[in-house]
Amino acid sequence: MPLFVAAALAGSLQFDSYWSLDEIYDYMDELQATYPGFAEVESMGQSEEGRIIRGLRITNEEHLGQEALPVIFVTAGKHARNWITMMSAVNLMHELLDHYEDNRAIVDNIEWFIIPVSNPDGYEFSRTPGNRDWVKNRRVNPGSDCLGVHIQRNFDFNWGLGLSTSDDPCADDYRGPAGDSEEETKTIQFATDIFRRLQQAAVSISGGTVQPMITFPLSSNNEIFRGNFRDQIGVANLMTEAIWSSTGRRYTVSSDNAAVGFVSGTINDYSLAVDNIPFFYTIRTGNGPVTPWVFPEDQINRIADEVFAGIVALANYIADLPLPGQSQID
Repeated sequence: MPLFVAAALAGSLQFDSYWSLDEIYDYMDELQATYPGFAEVESMGQSEEGRIIRGLRITNEEHLGQEALPVIFVTAGKHARNWITMMSAVNLMHELLDHYEDNRAIVDNIEWFIIPVSNPDGYEFSRTPGNRDWVKNRRVNPGSDCLGVHIQRNFDFNWGLGLSTSDDPCADDYRGPAGDSEEETKTIQFATDIFRRLQQAAVSISGGTVQPMITFPLSSNNEIFRGNFRDQIGVANLMTEAIWSSTGRRYTVSSDNAAVGFVSGTINDYSLAVDNIPFFYTIRTGNGPVTPWVFPEDQINRIADEVFAGIVALANYIADLPLPGQSQID
């Protein structure tokens, strides 16, 4: 058994380094082996360079067999260089399973699906010398010597509006040749679509703001597509209050466009406008002390705890909501 897994199973998992893709996947496999009936690894798709994009489904199968459960879908690592987001997703899996007794209510009454590394090629490339700032995937762009597409500009809703995106393959915010052109994007959209009827909430763990924030769609315009706008703000406030109470860290609440400006082609807007997910939030961890996306290893545990506290508050709210429909997942 890998040492980091042994430490997790013995108690609280403390991160002292950023894990490689293989280490993250090994941990997911170990959780599946250790918690049958609760954890199941799913191979969701394949990247440009042939890496599998994997998700972990967490649910109490005994409870799922009795009734349909609301779904919370969590993604991280769309920006290759935001390593802290992936470790926060790993910590979420750890807390839900290794500390099941502390989190029984939100494991028994919610079906979780977590993709910790949404952009595996980009992540592994950003770990090679001289490439720490890499943000895109590793798509080969015909007619250009520049590689990669920015995943968070490629989702197939309001794609190509030119809002904080570029049609230049050499740009960091290159949106790709078409909406939903990338395997990474297709994988996330597919997962979102599968859970459509039961997915009550989705969380994207990200950065992109100077101060830590909880934000909600839309990114590409100011329209409000749903009637629960006040609830959306109210739950975001519950999340920030939980983070403050648990960790002493102050997060603020904002719409996506007010926080980072107008951006087109995001999973945020796709989830709301296409799949009508009632509650979508981006937990933005704020800027690192060196660069906006670089946090020292000694800050991994602090930020992972903040993200978890916010997600727990959301989950407690979702667990109490009435649920229409039946599960589409076998």
